[in-house]
Amino acid sequence: MSKMRGVVAGISYSAIFGFSFLMTKETLGVLGPMELLALRFFIAALLMSMLTLFKVIKVDFRGKDLRLLALMCALQPVAYFIFETYGVAHAATNVAGIILGALPAGVAIMGALVLDERLSGIQIAGLAMSILGVGLVALFGQGGASETNAIGILFLTGSMLSAVVFNIASKKASATYTATERTFAMMWSGAVCFGVPALIQNLLGKGHMHLMLRGGDAIAGAWGGILYLGVLSSVGAFFLINYSLTYLKASQSAVFTNLVTVITVLVGVFIRHEAFSWGQGLSVFLIVLGVAVANSSIRVAAGRRRALL
Repeated sequence: MSKMRGVVAGISYSAIFGFSFLMTKETLGVLGPMELLALRFFIAALLMSMLTLFKVIKVDFRGKDLRLLALMCALQPVAYFIFETYGVAHAATNVAGIILGALPAGVAIMGALVLDERLSGIQIAGLAMSILGVGLVALFGQGGASETNAIGILFLTGSMLSAVVFNIASKKASATYTATERTFAMMWSGAVCFGVPALIQNLLGKGHMHLMLRGGDAIAGAWGGILYLGVLSSVGAFFLINYSLTYLKASQSAVFTNLVTVITVLVGVFIRHEAFSWGQGLSVFLIVLGVAVANSSIRVAAGRRRALL
């Protein structure tokens, strides 16, 4: 039953993130990337604080070692989003998909080295199928080598590695902090780290936040995107990631990130009326099958625990 909770959480966070690309595209028509991140995490932090104030959720950091929590927050959302934003700006979409699709493999390797997590042969095969599916989506997608340079690859690799270490850190922190506490700290870290530069940008007259006070369909769509990203993609999805890491091995939780690719493809087909090729169909099949096999109930070998820090 505990593992099923983690699986449901994994499917849920991948579905939320799958729609986030559509919402981000809507909002970036009005705001710059840093402003979008600032508003997104400010709304998320405000919501978490209100829930805490009215005792809907409980947060208590007293007497706990904050070093691991600080590392976790520095990696996600801060480092990850900075690396991803600048990486996507300097790389083709298919290159970004391939690099970020390697996340589950990276987590599996780190999980084995740091947490002594072991997967069975069939679970490793499922992990490989899922990663192959993401790679095929990227290869069948748009974007060429001319759009990509070394800086873009470097930044995207940084974002992938940040997410890898975050998954390990969050799994380790689950022994001390609840999923709610980890999510609360992440939201305020994002609000502060992205909010300060966005505020300075707007005080210097180089921002676009004043446009959010105007009316019109574009502004209404931007506000809808911000609320979705702040409430669901930030509070909801990151809570579900931390929750899944409480019940699943880090590698099993991370493999659900590849389902985001499936949801994104389906959103493009059914909402944006994009074409759907046989290659994408094969990719979707491989990803879904791979996620299912990687989270199969085959018993895994237990090993000695090693400290993260």
